[in-house]
Amino acid sequence: MVAPAEAIDMRKTLPEGTYTVKFDEMSGSFYLEVIEDFTVATKIYGDTTKHANRILETFADRPNSTGVMLSGEKGSGKTLLAKVISVRARKAGIPTIVINNAWCGEVFNGFIQMIEQPTVIIFDEFEKVYDRNEQEKMLTLLDGVYPSKKLFILTCNDKYRVNTQMTNRPGRIFYRMDYAGLENSFIMEYCADNLENKGHTDSICRIAMAFSEFNFDILKALIEEMNRYKETPQQAMEMLNAKPEFSEGADYMVQIKVNDVKIDKDKFDDYCWSGNPLAGTVRVGYYTSGPVRKKRSRPGRDTSPEAPVSAKELMDNLFGDDDVAEESAYTYQDFTSADLKVVDSAGGKFKFVNGAGSKLTLTRIRAPKSNVDYSAF
Repeated sequence: MVAPAEAIDMRKTLPEGTYTVKFDEMSGSFYLEVIEDFTVATKIYGDTTKHANRILETFADRPNSTGVMLSGEKGSGKTLLAKVISVRARKAGIPTIVINNAWCGEVFNGFIQMIEQPTVIIFDEFEKVYDRNEQEKMLTLLDGVYPSKKLFILTCNDKYRVNTQMTNRPGRIFYRMDYAGLENSFIMEYCADNLENKGHTDSICRIAMAFSEFNFDILKALIEEMNRYKETPQQAMEMLNAKPEFSEGADYMVQIKVNDVKIDKDKFDDYCWSGNPLAGTVRVGYYTSGPVRKKRSRPGRDTSPEAPVSAKELMDNLFGDDDVAEESAYTYQDFTSADLKVVDSAGGKFKFVNGAGSKLTLTRIRAPKSNVDYSAF
């Protein structure tokens, strides 16, 4: 609109604040629109603050742009970390730009680089907003070809949909963090502050073991429901939109002893057990004789116990037409909730002893911050 020159607020730098990118079809140019600043709770649990401080210190120390990828399911904590970084950057006079459209190409890159001051750029749900072709076009921006200094933060739910040229390339993505559920320490600290009946803390930790990814959304809703209705975790879980599923045998390490003799791990296949360790019946199957060959992966595994099948039927189910195996003997052991003797929430172990004296240990394979033990090198 027509306005006097004195009414126009001209700045040489972008004021601290939070913005999103828009595009003007008429002029064919990008511009920034102010949006609401991110806010975070007074107390932040876990290692979020430590990680935010390290990322910002690294960004300040490096001469050029720095990329950070945060991957994991919704509610796992990656978005919280991005928000904390934005809040702390704003206090230091550094603005944040949120990208939620698939902007890319030379014109967009040039627009971002026109902002010469240090800036946090957040690409929210990167793999959903940008398809693979568009991700390719982002490499130039992330490569640090341009002289300006940006902190690029990419959040994604499915890291396998991210272009492989962004992995193992610290020049483009300097830090990569995978979020795969809350640690026990986080759960216990949050319960100490928010759970009215502290006696249920260990039960919540046990329930968390039943989820492949027990996230903050589930924890918060569970405690809210327990406090509201003065219920146990088991009662509150009945109606919550959060159900543990044991569809991936690889989530647990299986160990079984029959007559105090440990069954060798080579006797187990990829779908060697089914059931829910906290309820119902857990069934474990293993080979007792004959050759054992790695089978093809199947789409899923039946989680309800079935009547034992013959070895030939089992082989027909396990192997495809091109995989022929000699007939092998196969047997099952069943363990009910009454057989559950120990639940070690800290160690992630369920220990059973059934009526026949067989002993089963299911050990949760937790996804660590890094799945490589670098001390071994």
